[in-house]
Amino acid sequence: GQGRDQSAPGCSPPRAAWARKRRGVTHPPRILWRPFGFSRRLLKVESCSITESESLIPLAWTSLTQKLRKAPGISLLGQQKRFSTMPKVETNERDSELFSPPSDVRGMTKLDRTAFKKTVTIPVLKVKKEIVNKLMRSLKRAALQRPGIKRVIEDAEDEESRLIMLDPYKMFTHDSFEKAELSILTQLNVKPQISKYNLELTYENFKTEEILKAVLPEGQDVTSGFSRVGHIAHLNLRDHQLPFKHLIGQVMIDKNPGITSVVNKINNIDNTYRNFQMEVLCGEENMMTK
Repeated sequence: GQGRDQSAPGCSPPRAAWARKRRGVTHPPRILWRPFGFSRRLLKVESCSITESESLIPLAWTSLTQKLRKAPGISLLGQQKRFSTMPKVETNERDSELFSPPSDVRGMTKLDRTAFKKTVTIPVLKVKKEIVNKLMRSLKRAALQRPGIKRVIEDAEDEESRLIMLDPYKMFTHDSFEKAELSILTQLNVKPQISKYNLELTYENFKTEEILKAVLPEGQDVTSGFSRVGHIAHLNLRDHQLPFKHLIGQVMIDKNPGITSVVNKINNIDNTYRNFQMEVLCGEENMMTK
């Protein structure tokens, strides 16, 4: 009856599409709308023509769905359970204690770089040195990803071998390797045996935010952002940060190549020429920049 021939707006059932093709009716490209996650997109899909070999309705509908699947961003029912326009992000919060400076630097007002030494235990994999480069391409997931720390080090007990640093949050035993990783290890004749290595961290291994967070009173805001003009870094320190201002200035110079002077604004801009007084916290007092 008439009720069976009605269809939802913007969508034609296979029988209607087949009938129009038989009558020689063509349509311009359609605009299909569909919500994707938290955003909405208009997707332009070119009209799909049905050839003589697709005269049977089930075959025509199969061909149409195959062509729709090729359109970017379109998800057909049953093809996938969920759709997201954003890449997957790991939600597990990592324990920051392992790569944090020692707790006894809390309250330090004069920078002592030697006080930041710390020994941590890292899982390692022993391999022959000639296969390191080939193996590392397959162990990106498992390898340690920490700026300033080498992922491959020498083995003090075996000159022909190297130790690959592994991620301590992912790799615990040989069962921590994924199937593809185990396959590569087998091909290269490497035993998936994880050992422990004592790695010494120093002041150079810690980031600005990590150092200041460890030094300043617990729970207080940490200064890591600044304005830069030439060789000068300009800070706006808060009251609770002022006792640590010289240490903060030195850390900024140490961790930011090219900065040789750190200043802090000590009064408000309240005159016609918008001038303000500055205090040099660390470095040279040359305020002339190119």
